[in-house]
Amino acid sequence: MGARNHNPHPRLLWTRFVSPPLTACLFVNPEGSYPKPSISVSPGGVIPVGGNVTIRCRHQHLGMRFLLYKDEDENHLTYTDPAGSEAEFPITSARREQGGNYTCRYRPAAYSEPSDPVQIIVAGEGPSQHLGSQPHTQPDPQGSP
Repeated sequence: MGARNHNPHPRLLWTRFVSPPLTACLFVNPEGSYPKPSISVSPGGVIPVGGNVTIRCRHQHLGMRFLLYKDEDENHLTYTDPAGSEAEFPITSARREQGGNYTCRYRPAAYSEPSDPVQIIVAGEGPSQHLGSQPHTQPDPQGSP
């Protein structure tokens, strides 16, 4: 089928096909390939029961979703889609069970903004068929947040 060429950029995979002549580039983004975000907590130190604390996560990219995790659980506690590159996760009226180790990750948000509209005009005569007013839809392969 195809042969892989040596590529000095490990995140790009080049494939060359003999017939028809075609070169394709596939961007590979394995999990963990983005730099890790920074995390901080305010105030620091021991938080009294009923106290308030804020966890802040930062990274270098805009438009990313932040996910907050506790104690190495693979399921996130919560997430947020901030406008910038920093997210805050406040904990109000802290309870003992909220103590633990927190980490955050980020990833691209699930959906982009909609594009500008385009208009399709169908003219002329032909067989009349009722196609319905809505296009066929498929579920989101990423799932909803």
